[in-house]
Amino acid sequence: MRVFRAVSRSRIAVGVASLGLTVGAFSFYSRKRYRRSAAASLVEYSARPIKMAHAHASTTEQIARRASRPEPRRAVTFPAWRRFFYDLERREDEGMPVYYLRPRTPSNTVIVHLHGGGYIATAFSAHAWLLDHLARRTGADVVMPLYPLTPHHTWQEAHRLVLELYRRTVAENPGKRIILMGDSAGGGLAAAIALSLAEASDTQPDELVLISPWVDITNANPDIADYVDADPLMAPEPLAEIGRSWAGDTPLTDWHLSPIYGDLSGLKKVTTFVGTREIFLPDNALFHAKLLEAGVDSTLHVGENLNHAYPMVPTPEGRRARRDLVRLITGELA
Repeated sequence: MRVFRAVSRSRIAVGVASLGLTVGAFSFYSRKRYRRSAAASLVEYSARPIKMAHAHASTTEQIARRASRPEPRRAVTFPAWRRFFYDLERREDEGMPVYYLRPRTPSNTVIVHLHGGGYIATAFSAHAWLLDHLARRTGADVVMPLYPLTPHHTWQEAHRLVLELYRRTVAENPGKRIILMGDSAGGGLAAAIALSLAEASDTQPDELVLISPWVDITNANPDIADYVDADPLMAPEPLAEIGRSWAGDTPLTDWHLSPIYGDLSGLKKVTTFVGTREIFLPDNALFHAKLLEAGVDSTLHVGENLNHAYPMVPTPEGRRARRDLVRLITGELA
């Protein structure tokens, strides 16, 4: 029996040592090859099968199947520990679910966050975890609408409901610091909402924060081709098809859909996060250049060798970006 136990302990020790060597080797490879953490590389490798699966499916057929079925319920689950830090409420606004996170300590800041999902998918756990993190770290109130999506709804409906919600949030919180945020498609929508406010001569948000925003649904920028292979998640053709469904009869270059074509001079302060291994980089870089040309206070954070929406990912690089988000929201990062 003692011999058996000794052998078992030896095997366990060898297994642990082998695992440690494997992890160490992969970490070294990731740093050497991509100059990023092993966690960031694992995130990319785990996303590639999703892109490969979508490559073998017709986006047009997928949209048609969605349209033929009842609209799925829009909902998202927040972490269980939330009850110790903030109150969570879900309301309906003309059929649009809206989540409100209210920390127990009064705050002078309100975040309105528009989730990503390509205008075809609602918010999911990554959005809930990001907003949970920001609510706990900043003490800010958070508002997240689950806006209408294609193919069951039009962009006009989503734009109207979100714009009305934003204006109502501002009116209900006089004198407070207002942060308008969005990731991916939600980033594009957030930029369009800010342009609508500028067109109406309404006050701009104190901060417009965009995480890998989809600012041009035409995907016509020729430089995108240089990033298709590196991007583990997205390809321009399926996205363009979804963009056409979202646009309906509206031209794809209308700034309500592609804010990069709008008059940007009315925007106030814009901060954008984008990775170098995603197809949105060329348009985000061009959007930043146009903002500067229009005289807007614009900052572009480029995550070297990082993927789409990297500030939302549980990696060391993501944690650093979230620290910047916290400082931006609290006003520490001017």
